[in-house]
Amino acid sequence: MADERDRYAGLKHHARVHTFRFGTMIVAWALLIAAFLFDPRLIADVLRAFSHAVEHVTDLLPERIGSYVEIGLRELGGLLWLQIAALIVAVRVVFWGIGQILRRTRR
Repeated sequence: MADERDRYAGLKHHARVHTFRFGTMIVAWALLIAAFLFDPRLIADVLRAFSHAVEHVTDLLPERIGSYVEIGLRELGGLLWLQIAALIVAVRVVFWGIGQILRRTRR
């Protein structure tokens, strides 16, 4: 048990974790910029889909709370950051899957 705990306690582990996080953020931003430059319609469609999803979810909430959530996400720029965060999570899941496959093939 102590060996397992020591594996995640060192500077090397933290450097790997933060390098992975920073790398996935850079890849996600690069994908977003590439989509903006080469296929801006894709970004418009995704923003429209997120907007419809926000409308649907906020319609399910009580009226007063739903209005606040919709204003926060739509008018204050939350929708754009939600899209960027979702892209970063998707990139991390893809890289995690590749890492899992590589670890299993090494054994």
